[in-house]
Amino acid sequence: MCYIIITGGSLIWFLLTLIADMLIASAIVTPKWLIGPAAYTFAVTSQSLQHENVTRSTTISETPITTATTTAVRYPSVGIYTRCKAMKDIGFHCGPFDLDGFATDSSIYPTAWKASMFFISLGFVLLTLTVLCTLISCCRQSVFGKSIHNMTACAQVIAGISVMLALFLHPVGWSAARVQLLCGPDAEPFYAAGCSIGISFYCAATGILLCFICAGISIKAESSNMRSHVKRRVEEGERLVCIP
Repeated sequence: MCYIIITGGSLIWFLLTLIADMLIASAIVTPKWLIGPAAYTFAVTSQSLQHENVTRSTTISETPITTATTTAVRYPSVGIYTRCKAMKDIGFHCGPFDLDGFATDSSIYPTAWKASMFFISLGFVLLTLTVLCTLISCCRQSVFGKSIHNMTACAQVIAGISVMLALFLHPVGWSAARVQLLCGPDAEPFYAAGCSIGISFYCAATGILLCFICAGISIKAESSNMRSHVKRRVEEGERLVCIP
């Protein structure tokens, strides 16, 4: 018979694991690891339309009544495999530069960033699996005689260490021509010259912290699932046990 046990500890464990997974995913896909010092201003023109309803007719006409021009300020930036920059005849454009993946020439995609991409992707995959394990732990407490909570905690620690390696490897590539063009010729490993650290880097760092916190919470979640009143309610035949 299948039982579903939901406690406050297991719910917090699941939510924090999910948040950590989303933060690391954001760090991977967004090109905001390094923000360039030079700002680009773009003029944005917008028109507002006036809708005119014709009486006793299904015809609707739209007439422009105002034209507004605003300015948008954008900063060039670079991520693990993406970049944003101003391009002639296109404007501000964001896209990947790893056109051949890990086989991309190292002058275009620095080797240190390839390694960083590998480790952060490994951490993301492991953490995604632990999100599934936190859900499975509501129905099963062990697999092959091993505690799901303990195995998941170990996987979360490994995921945190893997993402941490990615954060250390990314600054090693700051001497690349791509970074020097963005940040200045003085850029070197662990010194970004005129660039500033972007939100993506902080998202990954927060994800690492949550990985280790979740690993600790897993112990609390396991003990809360094994409390005496939880066992009593299961023995009474309840299939859904929800305890704060």
